[in-house]
Amino acid sequence: MLFLGAIVEINKLTFNLQELPEGKSERSVELLEEDLNLEVDIRFLGADLDVKFYKTNHFVEVKFHVKAKAGLLCDRSLKPFEKELEGRFQIVFDPNIEEESESEEGAIRHLSANDLRVDISKEVVDTIMLEIPIQKIHPDFFDEEGNPKKFETQTFGTSEDNEENIDPRWSELKKLK
Repeated sequence: MLFLGAIVEINKLTFNLQELPEGKSERSVELLEEDLNLEVDIRFLGADLDVKFYKTNHFVEVKFHVKAKAGLLCDRSLKPFEKELEGRFQIVFDPNIEEESESEEGAIRHLSANDLRVDISKEVVDTIMLEIPIQKIHPDFFDEEGNPKKFETQTFGTSEDNEENIDPRWSELKKLK
């Protein structure tokens, strides 16, 4: 996963393991615009995060679902627009694993016996960033079915007009063929 230098308020996405009950529990977190800074051309506008915990004596499983809103800049027109983003991720914190692993759907992280907190800020930022489209296109450039409209190029004048106004030096060069 990518970590693109985002700044997150630690308290909102760090959870104290002693406060979590054994078994299943849930938390809801609201991230405000000032809680997160993304890339230069992407403005974070807020998010709602639903976090589900499953705690045992052997591991802690954290599943979250994030619904975020970002302000983007259109690649075609440089017109700003807002985009709804939604993603899910699962993390298992386990003290018995030797090597951490990660995939698109989840990760397994080492949790030392001394750790009293789990921090999911990196995973939340990565989940949001992965939902941002590669081509950021303003909604004005989509048709009724949600497909991108063809990009139209405009030409001014006709090709015949262009041939009449050719520099005489070029016409002499064409004769050399």
